[in-house]
Amino acid sequence: ASGNASPEKLKEWAEFSRDMAVPSAAVLREEMALFLGPWTGMVEYQLTERAFMPFFFSFIFGAETLAYMLFGMAALKSGFLTGAWDNARYRRVAVTALAVAIPVYMLLAALLLADGFSVPGIFTYSFTATVPFRPLMLVAYAALIILATRRGGWLVDRIAATGRSAFSNYLGTSILMTGLFYGWGLGWFGSLSRVELWLVVAAMWLVMLAWSKPWLDRFAYGPLEWLWRSLARWEIQPFRKRLGAAPAAAGA
Repeated sequence: ASGNASPEKLKEWAEFSRDMAVPSAAVLREEMALFLGPWTGMVEYQLTERAFMPFFFSFIFGAETLAYMLFGMAALKSGFLTGAWDNARYRRVAVTALAVAIPVYMLLAALLLADGFSVPGIFTYSFTATVPFRPLMLVAYAALIILATRRGGWLVDRIAATGRSAFSNYLGTSILMTGLFYGWGLGWFGSLSRVELWLVVAAMWLVMLAWSKPWLDRFAYGPLEWLWRSLARWEIQPFRKRLGAAPAAAGA
């Protein structure tokens, strides 16, 4: 009960509610001023108000993320992620997992909608109740992707190249999107509809698919992948691809 909570806990709950609840007009005005303001204001906000968010999310989701990593290692060892299973087995896995998980997600979404997206509802229906069913969705997605891509083709080659340059694509997308939406760039923040936002997303997908393969046809790594490997190995890595050399492995 709130009457028994300490002032510190009440403050934490208020901050959590502010972040997770449907924002009020005042909160929206503050966010518009922040994101459309100068770049230095955003840097100050991230270094002060949001300084501990990486630790917070690591505490909340760290154990689950580690479990998924171990789960992925087991799936790799079993041959599931390497495409060693036959098509019928992948289809059975996908259909079974989706048949269990989708009705549960639909029920939780209905409960959250009926609850009006309250903070306790978000925490219960979105964060907590979905935990047992997330692995089922992950397995189903992986099985469907393997079925769709195992024959190869030009699109699969471009997707694979995008994955091999994931670090560059991730940070590059962040820089490009902040340039489009933040005040130091074009200032689109808060001005686009949901449909228009999806168009921006699709355009960014096309950009990643367009540049990654031509780049990796000429170079051994993506730009940031090369920098990261050079720093990790404390030695400048070869950058331009040698003629006839095999593609670098994603985890090399």
